[in-house]
Amino acid sequence: MKRNAILFTSLLLVITMFIGCASTNVEVNPSEIEYKEISAKDYFNANQSDLYSSPTGYKISDVYVLGADTRNENGTTEAILKLGENKNTWGSDALSVYATDFVKNMNKTDSTWGERLDAVRNDEKYNGHYTVYLYGQTDGNAWIGYTTKVILYNIEGIPTQEQIEADKAAAEKERIAKEEADKKAKAEKRAKSDAAGKKLAQGYTYHGIDEDDKNCKLFANGALESGHAYYISGFVVKYGGSMAKIEYGDGLFFSSQSNAVYVDYISQKVKGEVVEAGVTNLFGQTIEIPLTVIVAGGKGISKMPVVLGLIQDSD
Repeated sequence: MKRNAILFTSLLLVITMFIGCASTNVEVNPSEIEYKEISAKDYFNANQSDLYSSPTGYKISDVYVLGADTRNENGTTEAILKLGENKNTWGSDALSVYATDFVKNMNKTDSTWGERLDAVRNDEKYNGHYTVYLYGQTDGNAWIGYTTKVILYNIEGIPTQEQIEADKAAAEKERIAKEEADKKAKAEKRAKSDAAGKKLAQGYTYHGIDEDDKNCKLFANGALESGHAYYISGFVVKYGGSMAKIEYGDGLFFSSQSNAVYVDYISQKVKGEVVEAGVTNLFGQTIEIPLTVIVAGGKGISKMPVVLGLIQDSD
């Protein structure tokens, strides 16, 4: 469907070139037909032969315009529009309607209609809410049989260029507002996380969230200083909590882990919280969850880092 939609404008140009001298042999005046109102769901789920068993036109609401094509019949190139009940309708489920006269008339009165229709093909504010007028024309004779051509008379709901530009401006305004709100929320979350870290690091020289990358490298390389406490993200529990690694990246497709470092904990309570939060079991597999913790530089000969606490719901 996507490929056909992308080609919609080009197909309309091709249609315009080839149907300049063509005409549809319409036996009725479509402007004089009484169009019966019907929903797209009811129309597209009905049998076409039943719909046009008698001279009838239909005003169908909430229709998707899915694409355009051309069809050569007896040396004449016909314009075809493909319609459906929903955006996923395609192939044999899409209804191909003859639109040669419609295209010719529209090109005379509104030369940019096709570009605008194409511009909003993925915008559900418009596509899926068109109202189309269709009628049937019976061709053939008693010898070869009769067929009914479904012909497009009109489409209502194609947006003006002003509407499209207004939508773009509104979408850009909304995007900027969302971006600013996300930045504010992220800044507030960082500040809250850093404040929690500072509280855990009372009595130490604190290296906060702004130094996170540097802190992680110092931890991974055994370079934490005694008397200092560090905000460290990507802390991965290993071997029941006796060791830890630093995970770099997003933890999915582009991540790596440092060498394991022995760690101690300020209390058994803190160790329990960290281990419980950092390891889970899913379908029999042990899953490691990167955490954010505050780690103090170790003392004595071993200089073993000491985990002071876990920061919940941090970035």
